[in-house]
Amino acid sequence: MRWGLIAILLAVCGGSVDAQTSEWPQLSPEVEQLNRTADNAASPAAAAKLYTESLRLQPDNGPALYGLGRALLEQDRAAESLEILRKLDKLTPNHPDTLTAMAAALARQPNLRRAQIAEGLDYATRAVELRSDSPAAWHILSVLHHANGDYAAAAEAAIHSVTLASQQELDPDLIMVYQQQELACFDALAVFSPLE
Repeated sequence: MRWGLIAILLAVCGGSVDAQTSEWPQLSPEVEQLNRTADNAASPAAAAKLYTESLRLQPDNGPALYGLGRALLEQDRAAESLEILRKLDKLTPNHPDTLTAMAAALARQPNLRRAQIAEGLDYATRAVELRSDSPAAWHILSVLHHANGDYAAAAEAAIHSVTLASQQELDPDLIMVYQQQELACFDALAVFSPLE
């Protein structure tokens, strides 16, 4: 996918859910071609249409569920994205990329509530436990800890994301987003820490 930071962020989860295809039903050549075309679509809207068509042909199509969830998130349709990603999680439970994407979808919900933050923290924590070398999972964990007011945990997770992203020589724009989160955590710590 070539459309923006969320796509980049989720693409660097350490691989894609395509690695799990041995657990999924065999995809027809037509469905595989639709998925490939959607992966290279010029926009999230175009990708979403292609993934939706692919899912119409084969509803248990894991790569299309993941791609559609990402495309919807990129279009700021976080609630719809989360619904699709939950279907994927039922198909292949506890995959770190899916957990990271679900946590990101929760973090992007408008008027984020404590229960959503707790659910997102659960997903992000499990993603980090399953794939500790994923800067994206650490970043989402930091964002959710920050939203929950746990700035020390947010800073710790942000440090991990920046360190890993730098070691893995990821996209400089993505590293900058991770660094901005790290700075926001340190700023919050400075403002909200008790005076000594």
